[in-house]
Amino acid sequence: MRKARWHLLLVLPLLVGAFSLIDIEPTPRYPRPVVAPGPEALRIHREAIVIDLHVDSLLWPRDLNRSPTGGHLDFPRMREGGLDAAAFTNPTRFFGVAGLKAFHDFWPPAAWLSPWARLQHQLRRMRDFIDASEGRVLMAGTAAAIRENHAQGILSVFHGIEGAHALETDLSRLEVVSRQGVLFIGPVHLADNAYGGSSSGANRGLTTLGRALLRAMNEHHLLVDLSHASPKSFEEAIALTSLPPLVSHTGAAAVHPSPRNLSDDQIRAVAERGGVIGLMLAPPATRHSDLRESMAHLKHIVAVGGEDVAALGSDFDGYVQTPVDVTGISQLTQLMLDAGWSEQRIRKILGENVLRVLGDRDTTDLPGTP
Repeated sequence: MRKARWHLLLVLPLLVGAFSLIDIEPTPRYPRPVVAPGPEALRIHREAIVIDLHVDSLLWPRDLNRSPTGGHLDFPRMREGGLDAAAFTNPTRFFGVAGLKAFHDFWPPAAWLSPWARLQHQLRRMRDFIDASEGRVLMAGTAAAIRENHAQGILSVFHGIEGAHALETDLSRLEVVSRQGVLFIGPVHLADNAYGGSSSGANRGLTTLGRALLRAMNEHHLLVDLSHASPKSFEEAIALTSLPPLVSHTGAAAVHPSPRNLSDDQIRAVAERGGVIGLMLAPPATRHSDLRESMAHLKHIVAVGGEDVAALGSDFDGYVQTPVDVTGISQLTQLMLDAGWSEQRIRKILGENVLRVLGDRDTTDLPGTP
């Protein structure tokens, strides 16, 4: 028995070392461009304020101030692709391996076990990236701040949280994350939790704690993200929020009947309350990783909810295969022009609708603000 223990002690470091060498980040595979953006599309894309509501790049061990060979997005490629602002969302529990991934990527030991620690690690990484950007990237908590940064050629970032389980049932932490640049929170993510039902779980509504979460979010002016919500959670949360509802990354169920997508009634409910719906660019929102299919979803969202409800929510770096990386999103602008849409409508979808929903917000103590 003693010899077996010694053998285990000798082998364990080798196993840990081998595990750490495994590259678990997916390798992007992009099809050929579906369209070449022309001069008019490039002008609109360059002059518009372009905002992505859902980016998961903080999950991966990459320096966002540099352009590596992998992944979908970093700050240099944001500039190249004309993406002026992005919501860096922070998942903390996924597929039962979030703690294992934190261990693999050498996150602090507390993050191996705690969703709150995983959230704080991701937020801290963004603060470090902002500090290292030498003023080229700033945290922006209001529409006015994003407009000002755009005018000065500065990239804007803000945060969302995928799944309120990151709070570990402590609603007093809402004040903390609000000051850390978090503008919206999704009560649930890939499974049911203490706050309510997920589209990947049972079709149950919000719990008592979930309803308390919504009321507290209203007080802190935190928008609710209805992505991943079960139909019942969606219905109850949209009724409870006093702020415009947001769906950071999704598609239209009428185009592709996925549990991750919105019914026409849900699209109309978001539109009627002045909210926005971010277009996800990958399966499971779409059947295939295809930009023309994404455009079909966008057309349906606009047809049902109007041009004021649609926005972008790519899910770049979210362990999905998108048809383009951030440098290719001007192709979508060309597809909108090809559809005969006006420049005003295109500018709304690219970013103005999100700016309207963000409105003004107290940015006191936000990291990276002037």
